[in-house]
Amino acid sequence: MATEVKKKSKSRAKRAAGRSRVSGKHQITIPIGAFSEAGLREGDVVQVRAAGPGRILIARMDDLIDEFAGALRTGGELGRTVRGLRQEWD
Repeated sequence: MATEVKKKSKSRAKRAAGRSRVSGKHQITIPIGAFSEAGLREGDVVQVRAAGPGRILIARMDDLIDEFAGALRTGGELGRTVRGLRQEWD
């Protein structure tokens, strides 16, 4: 007596381009279009933060450093102090 084996088919509706789903572990896959357009590469370190209900911002850490570099204006006092300390070491 032959037994018929039915293949289980998972009915997965195709997602529209640019969409992703949050997994049970709170993970998402960034669609390739958004990933490429953002200039991200495998291995980049990113910061993730909430930007209001239903919105998340992802920024590469290098970009954040560039954005905030020089944010602390000391009128050159910090630089002078550091140079003075370095001269003391010589």
